[in-house]
Amino acid sequence: MMAPPGESRQGVFVMRDSVMRQVRRYRFDRNPLRRRSDRLESLALLVAVLLVLLSAWPAVAAGRQAYQSAASAGAGGRLQVDATLLADVPVSPTSFGSLSRGGPVEARWTLPSGQEHTGQVRAPALAKAGTTVRIWVDETGRPALPPPSALEVRITGVVTVLLVMLGAVAAVLIALAAFRWLVDRGRYRAWEDAWSLIDERRRRRRS
Repeated sequence: MMAPPGESRQGVFVMRDSVMRQVRRYRFDRNPLRRRSDRLESLALLVAVLLVLLSAWPAVAAGRQAYQSAASAGAGGRLQVDATLLADVPVSPTSFGSLSRGGPVEARWTLPSGQEHTGQVRAPALAKAGTTVRIWVDETGRPALPPPSALEVRITGVVTVLLVMLGAVAAVLIALAAFRWLVDRGRYRAWEDAWSLIDERRRRRRS
């Protein structure tokens, strides 16, 4: 259910007023009512924003490094060969009858060097003995996982950038929160001292 146009405009105005209040609170000016702690807090917020913006450079550098590492790995000595199944894919009995699922089955394959290997490979459902399937093998001729695709390599780089940025933002926010906590403690202490001074002056006048 969509909100009436009047309520939508009111929400925009409220958000704008909230943003403007924050800007007026932390902006640098010559307002004599601003305390030293207020100016320090504004400076800390400015430094935090600059640090977050500067963290984009190392984040992009880390993402590029991760992308290049994943891309350079490539096949990593892996290659595809044809494997011949030595047995049928197992059939699992169920309450509805027999069900054939793709799974590991004994097979034989030959490397380009002519060396033969035998082992378990994954085959599609209903595959029979003698069926040829394409598999990836490592430098020793053992079955291996396929190399990452171009999309997976790009995702690795993007995820690395996001993780570094999130880590930088989290570190900056924690440091900013700790600084504001220290500033607030100083403010509370100053208020207590001011009230104590006022109470002392009142007692002197009464006496």
